[in-house]
Amino acid sequence: MSEAVHILSRKLVATERDRYGIDTDAEFIEQPVERRNGLPPTVDVLDALMEEMRRRQVAGDWADRSVSDRWSSPRVHFALRLCRSEAAQRGLWHWLALRYPWYLEWRWSDSDGVVAEDRWWGQINKQAFARLWWGAEIFRDGRDYGPVEKAFVFQDLPNSLLHRPIVRCRSLALAIVDRLDQTPSASANHVNRLAKVLNLATVGSPPEVETNYQADDFVAFERWAESSPRLPKGWDEAPFGPESVDTSAASLAGGSTVVGRGWSYAKLD
Repeated sequence: MSEAVHILSRKLVATERDRYGIDTDAEFIEQPVERRNGLPPTVDVLDALMEEMRRRQVAGDWADRSVSDRWSSPRVHFALRLCRSEAAQRGLWHWLALRYPWYLEWRWSDSDGVVAEDRWWGQINKQAFARLWWGAEIFRDGRDYGPVEKAFVFQDLPNSLLHRPIVRCRSLALAIVDRLDQTPSASANHVNRLAKVLNLATVGSPPEVETNYQADDFVAFERWAESSPRLPKGWDEAPFGPESVDTSAASLAGGSTVVGRGWSYAKLD
């Protein structure tokens, strides 16, 4: 029987995390994600993905751990079918972190072998699995995960932008990725300065104004979130996301205009 995704009611401290999965103490209160249709998201395909990720990690496929994010983000999103309201709950990501602690220890441990607390329980731009899932959700272009891989080339991009409301405007998010991808000298400085300027420049006039109020395709997204992913024959080829139309030529052009203005304000040329 498929195992449902669960949500922990609170953050566990290090000593509790060490005992999690061994003790059956009632203090570890968790419950499965509840949906109106009675069919919660499951971890079957995600389990298979994490097994493949661990195989590649052991094989030394990623000498630079951060490079793994480009591969992992689209595939985690594909395998974990969540609604945004579910993905906004820290307890869900905490449960996943405790299910795959080896990943956090490999990807995020420092020179002393310590994993920062916000990688276990933190904002979506910090928590180990939330940043992968939300990175794909924010930077995908409909079913195309190509821009997601480009976004994770710049580690400061998800770190500086995922938690900012402005990138909920998909056309703006895609324009940011496109501008950085087309800038050969793009660096962390470019990402951070652009993020700060855009955050200020859109206070009086949100990006939706210039992107023709392009809305997310919620119907298609919910249909995707409520479906069960099929285990692929292999993980080499990038999967596809929700078959939705979340952007238009006009909205993308508007997003590019906003980013161009921010680029100019930040004096990045």
